[in-house]
Amino acid sequence: MAEFTRAQLADAHRLASAEADSTPHAWSSTLYAGSLESEHDTVWLMQEGNVLLGAAVLMQVLDEAHIQNFFIHGSHQGQGLGGQLLRFVQQQARQQGASCLFLEVRASNRIALQLYQRAGFIPYSTRKAYYRHADGSREDAILMKATL
Repeated sequence: MAEFTRAQLADAHRLASAEADSTPHAWSSTLYAGSLESEHDTVWLMQEGNVLLGAAVLMQVLDEAHIQNFFIHGSHQGQGLGGQLLRFVQQQARQQGASCLFLEVRASNRIALQLYQRAGFIPYSTRKAYYRHADGSREDAILMKATL
């Protein structure tokens, strides 16, 4: 059974390493450390025992919350864990007084787009050529919003 806990600064390297095993677009430990030190961000770990299944970075300002980063470890994808983590994050945002939750996702990430749409997110805009690939090409970001 998955457990959800708040990450600590000491988890920054572990998070970066686990995400790097899951996607070529992973955050660095420096980015995680910045979120862990921010007064507006909460980094949630999804674990089973000592095994890191996934994580989410939630930023909240007043009645708006933003998912800054979200991943399920590559070896645990396709098991419904993304939906569990997303529901948990939505619940946390709601409990902290958010009325809406925002995120952005790569246009090519069809699995994530489907996950977010099933959870009630609707696309509301596109950032053209927002993400950069290693080869220098660019990709659009789809902006999504869910009412809590």
